[in-house]
Amino acid sequence: MIDINPRDAGAVARALCGWAASRFGAPTSIVGAPAPVGAGFDSYIHFVQLDSPALPPAWRAPLAVRLLPSADRIEQATREAAVQGWCAASGFPAPVVLAVLAPDELFGLPAQVMARAPGTTALDALKARPWRAGALLRQLADLQLRLHALSTAGWPGSDSPDALVSQRLALPRRVAAEVGDESLAGALRQAEALRPLATSGPRVVCHGDFHPLNVVVDGSSASVIDWTDAGLGPPEADVARTLLLFHVAALAAGSALERRVLAAVGPRLATRYRRAYDAGAAVDRERLRAWEALHALHGWSQVVGLHAGGLESKMSADANRVPLAVGDYLRSRFERAVGSPG
Repeated sequence: MIDINPRDAGAVARALCGWAASRFGAPTSIVGAPAPVGAGFDSYIHFVQLDSPALPPAWRAPLAVRLLPSADRIEQATREAAVQGWCAASGFPAPVVLAVLAPDELFGLPAQVMARAPGTTALDALKARPWRAGALLRQLADLQLRLHALSTAGWPGSDSPDALVSQRLALPRRVAAEVGDESLAGALRQAEALRPLATSGPRVVCHGDFHPLNVVVDGSSASVIDWTDAGLGPPEADVARTLLLFHVAALAAGSALERRVLAAVGPRLATRYRRAYDAGAAVDRERLRAWEALHALHGWSQVVGLHAGGLESKMSADANRVPLAVGDYLRSRFERAVGSPG
């Protein structure tokens, strides 16, 4: 194991280069300059390319190296790799994970080495050519509809109808207990009452965090990354998350100007996205509302946890990037969705 700074793209690349040389039995070099990627709320991501006559073709192509922030999350890294592999085998555009490295194997953290999706994030594409917003939103909606149309046969994760709900409520439970937040505790009781409605309806493959930062577009083609929250559930579980994230799109801004623009256009993008999805498949309004509440509660607890310093996230030290006002907004969305006063 090599002790490295997970934020240092060069150090990550050199460590991977040495590991690949040992695994494939020949000297290996780094092509070009490794680059850190700004995406990834809960991980460190770097672009790397290696070269050696001994490397299989997939290992000589551009790679993405994703490190999770704590050593105990190897199970998560393995599960995500299985999900991405299943999606790719099912004909859905998800990068194939070439290797999952345990913490004691190389970096001191769980890591995935995967094919790098060509292109740029859909958010960057939207910012570069805002006049193509309608076409881009239709492309994203078509991609999500395509995911929801996949057969679930052979799904590598849990097939329990309660699994996605339990996954959404895990963080609020943890934060409410660690911080002692009575408001979150009360909201959790309300959220539990939504479980029968939220778990009803057809089960489809849900990405769980489908938004323009997790879709890489390259002209008419696209790839979906970051399958941390994937699972089986009703399509409303996925759509509600996407719509809510458009409303808080300003969090992804790179400047004060971008923040103001995204804050202004985010709700309109959500409306246009909903229309684009509805053109391909109908959603149940009550189930969509239930899932909006669950996602809003999850986001609210995330903000509370970040500012309390209780989350093992690479952004815990940068909680000022997610103002407490965002938590207040998400709380109001939750309360409105469950019909609470205030």
